[in-house]
Amino acid sequence: MSSELKEQADNSCGGKLIKSSMHCFSADFLAGCKKFSELANTSEKSQDVIIFNTSCIINAASYLEAKINEEISIAVICHDEGGPEGKAWRAVQNLQKKLNVQEKWDLVALRTNGIEWNNAVEPFQSIELIISLRNELVHYKGAFFGRDEAPNKKIKGLMKQLGISSKATWLDDDCSSWIADLLSTKEISEWVYKSIARFSNSYYELRNPKY
Repeated sequence: MSSELKEQADNSCGGKLIKSSMHCFSADFLAGCKKFSELANTSEKSQDVIIFNTSCIINAASYLEAKINEEISIAVICHDEGGPEGKAWRAVQNLQKKLNVQEKWDLVALRTNGIEWNNAVEPFQSIELIISLRNELVHYKGAFFGRDEAPNKKIKGLMKQLGISSKATWLDDDCSSWIADLLSTKEISEWVYKSIARFSNSYYELRNPKY
């Protein structure tokens, strides 16, 4: 072996012990969202539809946060620890646990010349709605609501957009809640997956529009 080839071999990763690894869990969340959407749309049991819709929403909202966290971790290991970029990314990583999804997005966008979060335009508008819906489900308050009422304007607007309303008479014991009305319909998971898939497909373009 020539001295040049020997040097290249010594600098390669071949035969060297791997110090650490990271699983890209965001891909599993995205796949889970799609799978639960398909299950919700093919299930004939009302209880199963509610379970699958709930899982679809939670996976969709979890996808984005996992994706951003992965991006931060990759950026940290790709930049020299002592350089300005490395220090900047480590500063972002140190703030990770204290920030919500939108704040993390904007910090990363600042480093990548990406588009800032704007909940008035797509795809951010739909993603923020999914996150809001996930929060209402995960932190369920058990509050009482009237016919076709919802915890906030975003969810009420989504229900109106999808044509979701109570089918109960609201007489005697025949009534329903927003959560049952929403999660019992197959349209919700279809909308959730289409929204998150559209966001995923444009993710890197949003991160760096110049490319």
